[in-house]
Amino acid sequence: MFAALQKSKQLYLITLDRIGDYMDLLRVEMKIREQQLAIRIAGFTVALLFALLATVFLGLAIIISFWDSDYRALAAWFVVLLYGGIAGAAVAVCMKQFKSPSSLTSTIRGELQRDIDVIKGSI
Repeated sequence: MFAALQKSKQLYLITLDRIGDYMDLLRVEMKIREQQLAIRIAGFTVALLFALLATVFLGLAIIISFWDSDYRALAAWFVVLLYGGIAGAAVAVCMKQFKSPSSLTSTIRGELQRDIDVIKGSI
């Protein structure tokens, strides 16, 4: 009985000691993720801006190419459909990305799993 209590006390102390490590690890991992997210947002913002400009000028080029022909209205509607298709594809890609869960705390999860294995082995 006393051995079990002693073992429980030791496990409690080990767990209490590791909580500080987990918090430090979480802080470091959150900073890394924050930097990665900031770089991705900046890159995607620049890419989105230039993709938008390229798409607008593509539409203008198509309409201007057919300006003096009988197909001017058809070309304009084609550009509208092209923009709608691009928007639909962008929404589909975004929805696909939201479905896949990101492993934000994979390092902490691994550390917790190792500690749980140690605790199970000592019981």
